[in-house]
Amino acid sequence: MTVYDSTHHSSFYPRESQAHGLSVAELTLFINRLLSTLELEELGTLYFQQLNALLPVAGLSLTDFDSRWVFGNAKISSTLIDLPLQGSASSSGEQAHAYYYISSPLSLSQREILFQLHDLFGKQAKHAVSHLRMKGMATKDALTGLGNRIAFEQSMMRQRSWAQRRDEPFSLLVLDLDNFKQVNDNFGHSEGDRVLAHVATHLVNVLRDEDEPFRFGGDEFCCILDCQTDQQLSCAAERIKTSISSSEYLAKLGVSCSLGGALYRIGDSTNSMFDRADSALYKVKNSGKNDYQAA
Repeated sequence: MTVYDSTHHSSFYPRESQAHGLSVAELTLFINRLLSTLELEELGTLYFQQLNALLPVAGLSLTDFDSRWVFGNAKISSTLIDLPLQGSASSSGEQAHAYYYISSPLSLSQREILFQLHDLFGKQAKHAVSHLRMKGMATKDALTGLGNRIAFEQSMMRQRSWAQRRDEPFSLLVLDLDNFKQVNDNFGHSEGDRVLAHVATHLVNVLRDEDEPFRFGGDEFCCILDCQTDQQLSCAAERIKTSISSSEYLAKLGVSCSLGGALYRIGDSTNSMFDRADSALYKVKNSGKNDYQAA
């Protein structure tokens, strides 16, 4: 297995043994904890906790799967060891890697322990990636390719958990198409489907990688955004509205969009946050459409 580090010196691995091999009991405990979940983010958390207790691993990055998945303290000053996760593909479809940030030089025995634990983690990570892929098939809207309502609920749960742990708010936009019913009534549901797919393309193109669009149902869409202030949320809503308004195809059909937004508040549930954004949306719908309001 190839090790990539920032020193390239053989002295990085001291000859003195600083750790013994793991006992059967330690390995059994390690494996049992990894086997306790198929959720990839939770698996990364469990893996790092055990690594940190056994080795001078200050940080673990699984950003090949998700840009937010950095566990511990991945400092630039730490030595990086980059190991491939056999059988697992990144979000871009390439070979996925785990990135280990080492706070002090590893002995030869510690290096062997890291390789052993990495291999065990890699096996479970492969199953977790397959599980994630299967979930993706069940959580994608067939018409637009966006996440469906199930995916929205799951993502909101993750975002709320993240916000609670890190004290970092996020935002929700609820978007409803103006005059969409007239498209179905006048041109048929096939044309309505084309409108929905067209709007989904605009959302994907205008949002950043860290933002997530969903088709909530009918002609209603939701966007979970990495916006932490009202101003950031307003700017994101304006980008979406401007993009949809610029479509000649939608303009010919008389379709625009109304948006309502809400920032996460401590103690929010998915329903409470959605209800605030949805209430703001319907204020827009009742006061002229094609605009944005925040709750």
